[in-house]
Amino acid sequence: MHGGMASGTQTAGDVVPDEVVPDGKEQAGGPLLRLADGVVPLVIADRPVLFIEATQRLNALNGSAGMLVALLADGIGLADLRHELHETMGMSAGEVDTLVVAWSAQRVMAADFGPSDAQGHLVRLRAGGRDILVHFPEEAWGRELAAAYAHLPALDAVGAGAAEIDSAARVTVEAMGQGPDELAGIFDEQAGTLAARDAAAPVLRGAIVDLVLEQPGYVALHAACLVSPQGPDSGAVLLIGAPGAGKSTLATMAAVSAGPLGLAGDDIVLFDPRSGLVMGVPLPLTVKSGSWDRLAAVLPGLAALPPVLRADGQWLRYAPLPSPVAPAWQRVAAIVDLRREDGRAAGLVPQSPIDCLGRLLEEGFVREGRCTAAQMRGLARMVDNADTCTLHYAEAEAALPLIEALLA
Repeated sequence: MHGGMASGTQTAGDVVPDEVVPDGKEQAGGPLLRLADGVVPLVIADRPVLFIEATQRLNALNGSAGMLVALLADGIGLADLRHELHETMGMSAGEVDTLVVAWSAQRVMAADFGPSDAQGHLVRLRAGGRDILVHFPEEAWGRELAAAYAHLPALDAVGAGAAEIDSAARVTVEAMGQGPDELAGIFDEQAGTLAARDAAAPVLRGAIVDLVLEQPGYVALHAACLVSPQGPDSGAVLLIGAPGAGKSTLATMAAVSAGPLGLAGDDIVLFDPRSGLVMGVPLPLTVKSGSWDRLAAVLPGLAALPPVLRADGQWLRYAPLPSPVAPAWQRVAAIVDLRREDGRAAGLVPQSPIDCLGRLLEEGFVREGRCTAAQMRGLARMVDNADTCTLHYAEAEAALPLIEALLA
């Protein structure tokens, strides 16, 4: 990557333009790029450095990166940035876009963009005390991106009531240019992140998750949430476990089997310590490549969804929730700690509530950074009033009847 942080960067002379930007600036418009909030340019021992508050990193800059910082300090449009770096550094538009995406992901750069009132597809996600509206563009890639959110109620982007939209948080996906290799912008009310279009799905999901987690007072639990369609009085079953334990796979199979369970979410569950109740967050299913074949039979449209390479190197597909249920606060009937072990017969073993609480805390999240005494008391009561157990299993099909029986 040309012109990045000092570590591993090249010099301007190393760049061979693969795409010539014509004289004069590109078509006006697009986002205004700037240094992200909390990014502070410094000079130490006559060398330019950046302090990035979001990552608590101090990064030394090479010459080309220093030029980019100078351009971002006053704000600059994407088209103008492409033109300036081509004229001064010989960088192609594609190289500039690669740099923009990398710095956006590193929280160095943010984008300000007034989302337009253009037609598009608008869906509503309810999480805790917040409605989040997600606006997708009309282009084919926008419809492809929206396919994973088909389980959410749709709103007419033009006909939705002003009060309904104004009271909700909003994430807007915008096309940055017209070609298939152009960028996508994902914007909330504060700022935006730019990404390659084929990598926009995880960035969009991350922007939604940030809005979910910034709500004060709740504890976010890493769990899948299965509920009875008979209503919240039946209680919810939470599936917890280490990454790879099979939470999403088992929850999906349970939701599409003949059993009585609906799927409220496969990843994040909000706990309200004031009421002692939980609500699953209805994000799209995150189906990792190792589960594609197993779930193909229960999710017939899975193979048609685009594969996405996440930043951690995982190939996955995002899919709509099967048998989704309307978001509602539920009491917790059971918490199941999944332990997948080759050759192990499926069986439920009682788990100490203390051990269960410890497992929940391992991956729990609160906006304030640590649980308060009130939140801990609420979690302890919730766990103490639930059936807590460990499910040892090798094959998901053998584990399903045991999970379904918990709400029978």
